Amino acid sequence: MNKTTAPHGETIEIQMADRQIGGVRDAVDERLVSLLCRNARMTLTALAQELALSRTAVQARMARLERDKVIVGYRAIIGRAGGEDEGLGAVLSLTFSQRPCRPVVETFRHWPEITNYYSVTGPDDAFVVVRVDDASALSQLVDRLSATAGVASVRCSVVLKADRT
Repeated sequence: MNKTTAPHGETIEIQMADRQIGGVRDAVDERLVSLLCRNARMTLTALAQELALSRTAVQARMARLERDKVIVGYRAIIGRAGGEDEGLGAVLSLTFSQRPCRPVVETFRHWPEITNYYSVTGPDDAFVVVRVDDASALSQLVDRLSATAGVASVRCSVVLKADRT
């Protein structure tokens, strides 16, 4: 039930059918998420224009996507003084020695060197994308992760080149 104010000041209640019953997302939701992934600071007005929807409709979709845990947060990605290519990037492959893994992940997930975390299937339990100042800092990070309770092994692959899409 949505409430809106009519031109003469009276409040009107509108029942809207939710087309995304049961957490199913439609093409508009996918486009909204894509726009927010590219720029989480887009205004509601800009999003509404891109999606050809009203600001209210966009706001309602965002609230539902947040409630359904499709959107779990917004964050600032802080650049380095010399630019994004400065420093050393790596992808770490992790295997865990305990289940559930979530408590293990929570011990390191918000370390500042970690830019992305992915739970995966297969022989590895997770991939962690990191950015550090140099090889020494990478070695120290791998040692810290390896010493974390619940982490069985850490393998490291240094990023040679990153192609941005």
